[in-house]
Amino acid sequence: MINAITLLKTALTVAFLYFGIRKLIGYHVDIGIYEAIGFGQFPRYITGSVEVLGAILLWVRGAEGFAGMLLLTTICIGLSALLIWVGPPYWHMFVLIAGTSSVVWIYRDQFQRLIR
Repeated sequence: MINAITLLKTALTVAFLYFGIRKLIGYHVDIGIYEAIGFGQFPRYITGSVEVLGAILLWVRGAEGFAGMLLLTTICIGLSALLIWVGPPYWHMFVLIAGTSSVVWIYRDQFQRLIR
């Protein structure tokens, strides 16, 4: 039986692989977004790479919480850029924030072990 955590990680993996690979291959919508932001295309490659790496790390035992934090940070920065320079749509970003926040909360013990 598949549990809720596995379903959440699967959904996030699919989403972040989709958006990350889309950025890396140069989908025209993503190119337009990064042009509108005004920093050129280099941040698109960094963001896409981080999204793909984070999606993979969600499945590495002991790294799930860090993967969630990496992806949550990436999404928050991306949402800030959209809110400041581009505009809607950004509803999907709030869904990804809720999902990655849940992963960080579920695996919070990984951070607590580092602090102790």
